[in-house]
Amino acid sequence: MIGTEMRISNVSSFPLHSITPDVFTMKYRFLFVWLFIPIGCGLLYPFVKDNPQFLEWLTIGLGISILFFSVVIHELCHGLAAYWCGDLTAKDAGRLTLNPINHISLVGTLIVPLALYLTRSSMLFGWAKPVPFNPLNVRQHPRDQVMIAIAGPLANFTLAYLFFNFMLVAVVIFKGIYPETAVPATWDVFSPLAMPDIRFEAFWFVLLHVLSAGMVLNVVLGVFNLIPFPPLDGSWIVKALLPKRAVTVFGKVQQFGFIFLIVAMHFHLLEVLFYPAILIIALFQLIAGFYSG
Repeated sequence: MIGTEMRISNVSSFPLHSITPDVFTMKYRFLFVWLFIPIGCGLLYPFVKDNPQFLEWLTIGLGISILFFSVVIHELCHGLAAYWCGDLTAKDAGRLTLNPINHISLVGTLIVPLALYLTRSSMLFGWAKPVPFNPLNVRQHPRDQVMIAIAGPLANFTLAYLFFNFMLVAVVIFKGIYPETAVPATWDVFSPLAMPDIRFEAFWFVLLHVLSAGMVLNVVLGVFNLIPFPPLDGSWIVKALLPKRAVTVFGKVQQFGFIFLIVAMHFHLLEVLFYPAILIIALFQLIAGFYSG
């Protein structure tokens, strides 16, 4: 998801390739932030595995951390695409970083995912604080606007593909170490895995859950953000391709986009649009099942 900010940056006085975005020069401590929750869950697992309630909360925390990581990468890629297209707004705002604090949205990161979980919604998603973007700064409009908008969903699909391939590798290694044991698997990212009694049980619990959650959540995020519904990325793509007269009308509708989303969620209209995500996940399940024997 991207936002607009009408702050004009001077992009013509220096070559863009001479600047390195913050994401490449950031301090490495931010990378360890993303490892803290999985490592913590692995350390806590032996103490909570026999308590269903605590184990469920542990699994939820693990799933939410993967969800937040995925939306941060999503927004970061919007900012990087804007940067490479000539808009420095996101860079000037300090958003080209993996520092999670810079990306937290009270509504999208905390309230919406928690509300969906507590209401036992059939789908769970969220978003980070939208990356500021100034369309006046891009060099080739509307092509660059489409590139900036689609960068986030493409990042999610790339992450899903990577998580899936790491899952296949993990499954092969698991079967090599424990040939007589079925690989524990669940595609419900907030339900605990039914782990067998094996060595390094905590390690495998965290690893398999992180990989499956990363695959599923990124497919869902990618499909969700491509819905042509304001303020999602799909709406920015449509807006960039519309004739100038239609852009004005679309802009007026866009300000009510969040209300439309809430109504669509309430009447389960969005679930129909998630069928592509369901088909992709089902294909991943089929392939993973083949590798697990």
